[in-house]
Amino acid sequence: MIKQLENQIRDLQKELAAIQKDQAVLRRQPCQGDSEIKEKDGKLDELDRRAKAINETIRDLTRKHQLSISESTIKGSSEPPCS
Repeated sequence: MIKQLENQIRDLQKELAAIQKDQAVLRRQPCQGDSEIKEKDGKLDELDRRAKAINETIRDLTRKHQLSISESTIKGSSEPPCS
């Protein structure tokens, strides 16, 4: 389970990096007229929402990961040593 959480977190971090790159590229693009500005703002808002959701998911998975590590450490230390 720990490895699965690590993989999910890593995948989400890659997706977040891609979104942040898209945001940077979009911000650098010039706009001509109100309609292009509105379209660009809409795209940026959507990317911001996705980034926020991914950050929250990463936070939740990180907590689960840390909890899993703590539980496995506690279980490992409470078992009697092998003779």
